[in-house]
Amino acid sequence: MKKYILPFMSIALLMAMASCSSSDDEVAEIKEESKLVPMTFTATQESNAGTRAALNGSNGVDWQTNDKISVFDGQSNQEVTLTDNVVEGKFSGTASSTATKFTAVYPYTDGAQLESDGSVSGITLPAEQTATLNSFDPKAALMMAYSTNKNQLDFKNAVSLVKVTTQFACKKIVLSSDIDIAGTGTLTMTFNNANDTYTSSFTFSSGNSKTITLKPAAGNTNIAAGTYYIAIRPHVSSGFSIRFINSNDTKAYTRTSTKSNTFNRSKIKNLGTFKESGTWTSTIDENGNVKASQQVDMGVFNIGGTNYRLIFTKSNLKKDGFLAENESDFGDYFAWAAPEPWLTSYTYDGSGTTDASFTNKIWKTGYTDGYKTANAPFYNSTSRDYTKYTSDGVVLDKSDDAANVILGGDWKIPTQAIWDALVNNSTQKNWIEDRKGYEFGNNNQTLFLPAAGKVDLTSFESVGSSGYYWSGTVYVHTSYGPRYAYYLGFGSDYVNAQKDYGRPIGFSVRPVRLVEE
Repeated sequence: MKKYILPFMSIALLMAMASCSSSDDEVAEIKEESKLVPMTFTATQESNAGTRAALNGSNGVDWQTNDKISVFDGQSNQEVTLTDNVVEGKFSGTASSTATKFTAVYPYTDGAQLESDGSVSGITLPAEQTATLNSFDPKAALMMAYSTNKNQLDFKNAVSLVKVTTQFACKKIVLSSDIDIAGTGTLTMTFNNANDTYTSSFTFSSGNSKTITLKPAAGNTNIAAGTYYIAIRPHVSSGFSIRFINSNDTKAYTRTSTKSNTFNRSKIKNLGTFKESGTWTSTIDENGNVKASQQVDMGVFNIGGTNYRLIFTKSNLKKDGFLAENESDFGDYFAWAAPEPWLTSYTYDGSGTTDASFTNKIWKTGYTDGYKTANAPFYNSTSRDYTKYTSDGVVLDKSDDAANVILGGDWKIPTQAIWDALVNNSTQKNWIEDRKGYEFGNNNQTLFLPAAGKVDLTSFESVGSSGYYWSGTVYVHTSYGPRYAYYLGFGSDYVNAQKDYGRPIGFSVRPVRLVEE
């Protein structure tokens, strides 16, 4: 629905309907058969009279040719299309000839169903909406209507609008509330005869979201300065925030309200005008068990043909979380596909690179013989081979991914493709001699990985000289089968994401999460 001068859905919807019946000469009783017959609807929107809020005073609305509505005639979800007169809204389609009542929803939604209580399921209030200058995303402009006389169907708005004016261009605008404000589920509208008002309610069943993100229109990289509207679920919020993300998606300007706010159906809440002045902070949010301060955004990389922002933890993984403030700490050592370390505690005196520098080793019960093949997850000692992850390139399930098991959220062990993208596309790659580790740089951000060595059986090796960081990707050897996995390896004179090693060995883990661009 293209709205050039937009009220907030401001007129009434009228329907002219035709019906037909047929008789069957071969049966004694004449019955009216239910069939689909052509129908034409004159479609307008909710009146702006009285308490209604409008985007402007002209009440002008333009439909766009091929706009569609869903009409439920008791039999199915009929798709009815605007074919003539974009101002008056002439819709054409078919409906049941025997229907005595109709329910309609804008926009047309494939798969939506009319329930026995009059609600409609399968309706989506999108969590991602397209920025439309001086208007809102038509896909989010949900309306619903009922008719019992075949002559009139009044569409009523099902959403509330949030108005925001920005004086600067931004990559996206994010509105957050303390309850779900978008998702897919069931839409119900109820008429109150006493005061001639409608109320609407959403029951979300999938895709629930407490945030709605306004993104640039197709072909645009930014949202231009101007006024925009966000369609949300009507609700009472005890706290909400609005965030403006800068043009390179690295900084955010956030305004927060901690007071109770009511977002009414068919009303507009104006949040005001926002200037570029103020405190801009990192866009990274707390995720799983990881605070924003414990993450580093390394920028956008292409992984398998899709652009992702790679956000790493600042330190290596430990069984009880990870060392947030000291990126040089070794962390714990994990066998591949083991969701927890077998060496649960140790003391490092910092005096050297051999096993003698590590004391007070404490092992998980049953694993005192260390990181050896017999202890490896999914290893069958009879067949002397692995029973899971046996195809080359297969990636760990969440339940076997130590990063996700320990940290939750979107965290995971980087795949081989992620490590490869970081190695090949970082703007800087350096061995840091005084810290004994490797540093990647991109977008003025750095990621430091200490050369923590590895644990083979019960002994530490190559500490301070080499780094071994698991990927979540299996490597199948042409002669020895799926006994290996890829890892990121580095030393003072090399870095390589194509290396592979036996699955039982204890390596470091540096968690990552991907944000699709």
